[in-house]
Amino acid sequence: MRLLLAFMACTFAALHVDAADIRIESPWLLEPPPGPGNAAIYFGLRNTGTSELVLRGATVEGAASAAVHEHSMSEGMMHMGPAGPLPVKAGGALLLAPGGYHLMVFGLQPRPVAGAQLPFCLEFEGGARVCAEAMVKGLAEQ
Repeated sequence: MRLLLAFMACTFAALHVDAADIRIESPWLLEPPPGPGNAAIYFGLRNTGTSELVLRGATVEGAASAAVHEHSMSEGMMHMGPAGPLPVKAGGALLLAPGGYHLMVFGLQPRPVAGAQLPFCLEFEGGARVCAEAMVKGLAEQ
């Protein structure tokens, strides 16, 4: 029984990611056009901890759904789709920027307008959850 408890404690410790080790830097999105309320949130993600973290998902206030997506080139065409879990090494960083990884948001209601803040939370393996607010920019601000 002690061996089992020790194993479980070590396993939990290996999976646990401290939310204090995760930094969301400069999150923003463009004001979505009238319509279905879809948008992409961009930001820097920094892991200041000593173990790798893995971004698994997200929630966005007022959105029907959100998922990490990526752009890729295939046969001269740009494609976008789900990216799957994204690892960030200890002491490392990941940039979610136009033309690459981004947080795709679907069905935003109400549609955010330039100057507003859009709350969102990132979810990581091990149960950590980190929240921030993305600045909504107008087309002239990008």
